[in-house]
Amino acid sequence: MPDRSLTPARSASGDDRPPSAGTNDARGAAGVFVPRGIEISPERVLRVMGYRQDAPIRAPVRRTAEAMAALAATAATPAAAYRRVPIAGCTTEGLVLSTGTFFRGPTFAAYLSGCDEVAVFVLSLGGRFDSTQKNLTAGGQTLEAYMLEIAGWLGIEEATRHFRVHLKAEARRDGLALTRRMAPGYTSRIDGRKVEWLLEDQPRFFSLFDETALPARLLEGSCAMTPKMSRTGLYGLHLAQ
Repeated sequence: MPDRSLTPARSASGDDRPPSAGTNDARGAAGVFVPRGIEISPERVLRVMGYRQDAPIRAPVRRTAEAMAALAATAATPAAAYRRVPIAGCTTEGLVLSTGTFFRGPTFAAYLSGCDEVAVFVLSLGGRFDSTQKNLTAGGQTLEAYMLEIAGWLGIEEATRHFRVHLKAEARRDGLALTRRMAPGYTSRIDGRKVEWLLEDQPRFFSLFDETALPARLLEGSCAMTPKMSRTGLYGLHLAQ
């Protein structure tokens, strides 16, 4: 499963007054990135399942892991939609973007110090991956479906790494660098305490893309996404040192 714990480089600071919303929506045009060459290791699937590196693994289990890792790589059609949005205000109360979108919490002041804009993204492995896993479950192939789900989350991590490399290169051309990734539903550690960016902010996060065609969408009345193998995220952009 993806790591949901982050550790900031420094504590939150700044005054506690609510930031003022910007009135000028200066969002950049949405971009699309398609990760290529996603590789999923069967050994990593087995590690997630609890098998130690030197532990004896029955041949049928190993073969299944190899088959599901290969199936995940072929069933996945990863894609990310992203755009850069200027920051209008950022304090310990929360983050306001140029759209007027407000995300509450002290996490942003801790991570986005020195940033003038953020890059928001929606990434997914695509609907075919979900269908493949559902077919395995419907066919009673429980172990295969479980291994494919693990391989899917490993694939999401790999696709995110590819996207970050792409975004980092784009930012470097502008003399910028990236912060760590943040996302609704993720937990940060600030001054020794855990602080969550509430998952309930997902609808506001998706609203940043307006009518842009996205690789994932929110389920009606829910903060869950479909396809299931999807994630949202945000990187701050600051001047490179």
